[in-house]
Amino acid sequence: MKNRLTFTNVIGILLDNKKKTYPQHQLVRSLFSLSLDDSENAEITDADSIKYSNWCNGIRPIPLEIIRTYEDEDNFDFMRDDFKDKIIPNLLNETQARSQMEELIEDSRTMIGNQKADEILTIQMLAQFFTEVIRYAILNDHSHITLYSPDLTEVLLSSKVPTATKSFLGRKEELKSALSLLQEQALLFVTGIAGIGKSEFAKTFANKNKKKYTNILFLHYEGSLKKCIAGLVFADDTAEMTEEELFQTHYQTLQKLRSDSLIIMDNFNVLPKDDPFFKEFTRNDFQILITTRCKITSFQTLEIKELDKEKELTALFYQYCPAAKNEPEITSDIINELKGHTLTVCLAALSLSASGMDPEELLFELRSCGLNIHSGEAVEIYKDEEFSEALMIEHLRKLLQLNQLTTEQMDILRNLSLLPNAGVLKNAFKKWLKLGTLNEVNHLVRYGFVMDDEENKKISLHPLIQDVAMLETLPSVSNCRTLIDSLHLICLTHGLEVRRPENVIQSLISVAEHVLVDEPETYLLFIQDMFPYLDKYLVMDYLPKLTERISHTMEKYELNSICDRALLLDYKAELFVIRKDYGNALKKRLKALELLHSIHSAGIDAKTAALLSNLHNNISNVYLFLKNGREAAQHLKMALEIREEYGIFESHDTLQQLMNLTNMLILSKDYDLANQALSLYESLVLEHEGENSFDYAICQMGKGIIALSQNNPEKAELCLLEAEQKITSIIGTDNDYSKTCYRYLHNLYSRWHKKEKELEYREKLLLGKS
Repeated sequence: MKNRLTFTNVIGILLDNKKKTYPQHQLVRSLFSLSLDDSENAEITDADSIKYSNWCNGIRPIPLEIIRTYEDEDNFDFMRDDFKDKIIPNLLNETQARSQMEELIEDSRTMIGNQKADEILTIQMLAQFFTEVIRYAILNDHSHITLYSPDLTEVLLSSKVPTATKSFLGRKEELKSALSLLQEQALLFVTGIAGIGKSEFAKTFANKNKKKYTNILFLHYEGSLKKCIAGLVFADDTAEMTEEELFQTHYQTLQKLRSDSLIIMDNFNVLPKDDPFFKEFTRNDFQILITTRCKITSFQTLEIKELDKEKELTALFYQYCPAAKNEPEITSDIINELKGHTLTVCLAALSLSASGMDPEELLFELRSCGLNIHSGEAVEIYKDEEFSEALMIEHLRKLLQLNQLTTEQMDILRNLSLLPNAGVLKNAFKKWLKLGTLNEVNHLVRYGFVMDDEENKKISLHPLIQDVAMLETLPSVSNCRTLIDSLHLICLTHGLEVRRPENVIQSLISVAEHVLVDEPETYLLFIQDMFPYLDKYLVMDYLPKLTERISHTMEKYELNSICDRALLLDYKAELFVIRKDYGNALKKRLKALELLHSIHSAGIDAKTAALLSNLHNNISNVYLFLKNGREAAQHLKMALEIREEYGIFESHDTLQQLMNLTNMLILSKDYDLANQALSLYESLVLEHEGENSFDYAICQMGKGIIALSQNNPEKAELCLLEAEQKITSIIGTDNDYSKTCYRYLHNLYSRWHKKEKELEYREKLLLGKS
């Protein structure tokens, strides 16, 4: 049985029985007079009235600051007096109000318990009775602490609601229905065909109702709900956390969210049964709004259909192309030709405005657009929905062609089509493509081909436009070389970070999976160097897939050099290391070593020598895991000797290897071995560079991270402050290494409850971002 003794129901009874001259806001202010000004001359704004109304109808909970005021039981004496002197005199029928509340109590006995029910019902004094009922309603709905969501504004650094389009119109009834349906049931699927406006509807719903929720999170579904949760970015995330740890930590926070929080999941284009975590996710108390192309039958749905062609779609067309008002009949024909499909209509209007075409010419081009099917019988292979979507895509292709985009604009679309549908950071995209300005990107935003999410500082393509851009621009290794080289360089030069760089990780995976391979050698090197980068950030579920992709590429394009084969064996060995199957890992690496030694005696180049040295280093790591210190030391010595022999010791690869090993050991929480690896790193740096070097500063940072992981704040502070001082004196403050120090120190002081120092390093971080 559901608990009916809630604040919404109790205040509803008082409102039903009050005098008309006693306004709702006055009743609420009198009820909570310790927190709210209930004087007659108090200034009440429309926002105040809406806020109090939301409390009364349950859209928003009573704020925690009010609840906490009444956690002191003595303060209920003031409420009792306010009932006696202010509220009861303004009730038309206080006896009826009591009787209705008694019914609530009787109906809720199985939830609140017979003892509590009897205790309240035996209270004779009316003011005391009302006070006790209100007291229970606001404090005891089975642990009031769980009734209210924590505010995640300061701690959640991602998943803000994307910027809604300014041209959104219509859907008023659907927006009202969505709010009403979510109040009845906490889960709502918003369905409709691709490009009809589901995502914009969700963004607009969030924007219109943001004051009704403590938190609104916006997730882009990319095939796994657990990965979406793990991919959230919280202020206290660190690079030492595995993907599973990130998921567990983030999910524990989400489980604290209640009905005053909303999670929007966009583009959930699978059936609920196809995501193994979906059922568990929906058992939580927060509200969930999901956009999907799928037909959902087992859950509450709201279907988004075509906008009204004569009114809404025509008005939308005129917003984007005001000149079309002069030819309303042709505008209507264009909308009809596009089957009233929202996205295509918007782009048609933008194309008409941008291209300078006559409306008749655009209509002719659209009518001549076909599916390139030679036989009419072939249409029969399509279902109606498939045929409509295929025709939509052909219309979008035609509109892309008609806009006569410049070479640079087409290149931007080509590269964006390779990147995740959830979007990529705008400044990162500029940097990766080596763009002088974002003028051409902004041009594509103005004409509807690129979506600009100002809130999250991201750009992206609508899924349909992404498909079209791929068809039209054919992104390949050769024509996306700048992007691939930029991402490749990130893989090769990664350093110490506090949290996983999700923007880069998802971009790497998306490019690897979607690019056309017309330069196999370049592509193979790219995905080979992706492996250690993803391994560092423990992207566990993708590493086996990446290994298979490397193997397939080698086989398909006959890239079977001894070095490539040895590297593949090394990566397969790493998969065994991840599963802690060190025996098989050692077998794979020894086999790879045998391959490389077969060419070592004949003389090898520096690149092969570096691979051989790395392999000895990795074998040393496995022996460390097997607690075989003697063999570990022997192979590490051989790794160093090879670097000396081939003159590559100064390349810093050895230091990078040792730091990668240290990071790996920290991630696996083997702090003793991590300290051993770091001690070797420190001895090499002191021998060759001294204490006043950048590498020594990195060593101190590593020591600080280990100490922080081991809950040794004094040592962590000492090492991190020394690292900060040396790094900033050598390379300044405007760099990733200094910012990493700031993040760890901010994390340290936050956990150590040193508020002043925490604020100091928070300020340094904010200055670093500006």
